[in-house]
Amino acid sequence: MTNKLSRPTNIPSMTWFHGTGSHAIQVTVGFIDNEPKEIFMRTSVDHDYATCDRASSESLARSISIGLRYGVPLEAYIAQFQGITCMATFDATLQRVVKSPADYLAQILKIVSDPKFNPPQLY
Repeated sequence: MTNKLSRPTNIPSMTWFHGTGSHAIQVTVGFIDNEPKEIFMRTSVDHDYATCDRASSESLARSISIGLRYGVPLEAYIAQFQGITCMATFDATLQRVVKSPADYLAQILKIVSDPKFNPPQLY
């Protein structure tokens, strides 16, 4: 097994937000050595199972973070999560349909994996 990348004390990050009224998704990507290596995802929904939705989103993001630190390529996650559908909505910022929290996460990972993407820097 590959060695796990250690986490510095401070890392730059970016946050994306998708809101649809009663359903919101926030994804934060942390960068180590200009590569996405840490993911946080929070969902906010207005129904009885909201706590379970939040726990599922958080566990998905933690799992991806662990994988990224062990060298799993972003493309593997994008391929697995892209297109998963539960409640499709339109994101005006990204100018595309968001099919689920997992699909939104895949869209963000696709953005940060683009060679033209410039990750933030610590000042």
